Amino acid sequence: MTKEALIKKWTGNKRYTMKFVEAMPEDYFGFKPTDEMKTYQSQLIHITTWLRTHSRFVTESEFTKVKLNSKETIKDALEEFFNGFLNHLEKMDDTQLDEIVDVWYGKTAKYQIANVMDNHLSHHRGQMVVYLRAKGQKPPSYTGW
Repeated sequence: MTKEALIKKWTGNKRYTMKFVEAMPEDYFGFKPTDEMKTYQSQLIHITTWLRTHSRFVTESEFTKVKLNSKETIKDALEEFFNGFLNHLEKMDDTQLDEIVDVWYGKTAKYQIANVMDNHLSHHRGQMVVYLRAKGQKPPSYTGW
């Protein structure tokens, strides 16, 4: 996958994911469809934390840990992640994206890690569509890249 394709993908991910933060009123952030599921806020915290920590395998740098206890702090942390990740991708070239690094699931190219991150993000956004519908909120329209 080329740098340009990843930048396009992650620019779309930013735009679409931020709509999920805004789509649910903060009064409903504690909602979970069943007892064994995460709350909407926990879904967003999981997404934010996972992206911010997992991106270190691509960027070779880490984000400062932040307290994610409100819609605003989650929104700010996601903005910081997307802006930082996209900025890093802009500075990379295709050979750097092909670089193999050691991740707990095996030796993997950096572009593949970015795709794993994308897949994980898509998985949780899909779950959040159910939460939104269950609370009578309109999910963001899918826009792709």
